Amino acid sequence: QKGDCAAALAEWQPLADANDARAQFNLGVMYDEGRGVMEDPAKAVAFWKRAAALGYAPAMHNLGLAYLSGQGVPRDPAAAKSWLESAARAGYVRSIYTLGKMLEAGVVGAPDPAGAFRLVRDAAERGHDRAQYNLGKMYRDGAGTEADPAAAVKWFAAAATQGHARAQAHLGRRLARGEGAPKDEVEALKWLTLAASQGIADAEVDRKALRGRMSAADIAEAERRARAFKPERRS
Repeated sequence: QKGDCAAALAEWQPLADANDARAQFNLGVMYDEGRGVMEDPAKAVAFWKRAAALGYAPAMHNLGLAYLSGQGVPRDPAAAKSWLESAARAGYVRSIYTLGKMLEAGVVGAPDPAGAFRLVRDAAERGHDRAQYNLGKMYRDGAGTEADPAAAVKWFAAAATQGHARAQAHLGRRLARGEGAPKDEVEALKWLTLAASQGIADAEVDRKALRGRMSAADIAEAERRARAFKPERRS
């Protein structure tokens, strides 16, 4: 946390040598990102394999991503799926979400929209903000489930509350139009302002358009709410 990677390496290396899975995982991250050491994806994978063999789910997840991208190992989507399934069985929410996206895209086998929906919903219900955002899109588009504008708003709101910028933009637009929820321009401007402040360009366009038809008092209230917002992280 202090950015003293040399001290972290000195602490973690003996622990990793003594088969501490968390230390092995953290050393893998250091080699993967080149933090305090020369970047070495293959060495990162080697550390994650040791931690995964000890049942450490985050290492299984990172191995899955490595096999999915071909970073540090030859690309192997089937191996990626296997490692992600192992982590998902251990309850690792990021792996549950990633498996859902793999099913949606048909990375291994044919696309399975219904299976993707089930996994993304599982991850969303466990508090994963990206899963909540994508579940909102699934309900919006009727992907793997029946289209449900109210459910879309619910899940965009869940992710937006955690600070997910694109979810904030989607929520703001729907509140501005009264789509899936009662129309509320003040709350809509709040969310569009927050999304724009995180660099979402189309949210800035929508924010300016919405301000153009609102009263000064309503704009001031929306901006007050945006300033008071604090993300409520769940995952």
